[in-house]
Amino acid sequence: MTTNKKLTYTNRKGTLYYFREVTGKRGVRIVCSQKKSKDDLDAIPDTHELAETPNGQVSCRKKIKSDFLLTEVEIAKELAQKLAKKNARIIVEVKKKTILLHSASTDSIQEMIKYATSFGQNLRNTQAILEKQLYFEPVLKLELSDKKNRTFTASRMCWIGGENDWLFLEDGALIALLKKYVPHIEQESFFEQI
Repeated sequence: MTTNKKLTYTNRKGTLYYFREVTGKRGVRIVCSQKKSKDDLDAIPDTHELAETPNGQVSCRKKIKSDFLLTEVEIAKELAQKLAKKNARIIVEVKKKTILLHSASTDSIQEMIKYATSFGQNLRNTQAILEKQLYFEPVLKLELSDKKNRTFTASRMCWIGGENDWLFLEDGALIALLKKYVPHIEQESFFEQI
C-alpha cells in the first residue's frame, strides 16, 4: 500500500499550510489553508511557486520572472544580514522589478525577554516565541535602473503625516548602495538619509 505525501509548507511563524485547487469565476486556482482536506495537493504545477510575505502570509502564485540576477539576490540577502545592526531583523523580498528590504526592530523584544526571564521563563523559548511575532515593514527599495551596466536606484520609505511613500536616495552599484544604507536600518540615522 502506498500513501501520497501531501504538499505542506511551514511559514516563519511556524504555521503549517496545505494546498488545494478550487474552481471559481476566473477558473481554477490554488489556495492555501491551515486545515487539512482530502483534496490537498501532492505537488504544484511547474509554472507555480510557493511564496511567503515578510509577515508570514503564504500563497501559491505563478512563478515571477525577476529583473535581477540570482547572484544579485544572493548578495542583497547576504549583505542585509551581515551589515544590519544588532537590533534590526531584515527580510529581503524579491519582486519582478524591485528588491525590498523589510525590517523589524527587536528593541521591544529585548525588554519583554528581560521581563519574562525575571519570572523564571526560559530565555530561548521566550525569544523564539517573540521573534515569530515581529511585524516587518518595507524600508529600503532597490530597482534596476540600467540593465546593461547593472546599476540600481535606491529609495527609502518616508513616513510623513500618515502618508507612506518612497524617497529617492541615489543611483549606484548594488553592493555600494547596500553597504551605505543597510547599517542605518532601525537606527535614527536612517531618517537622515536623503
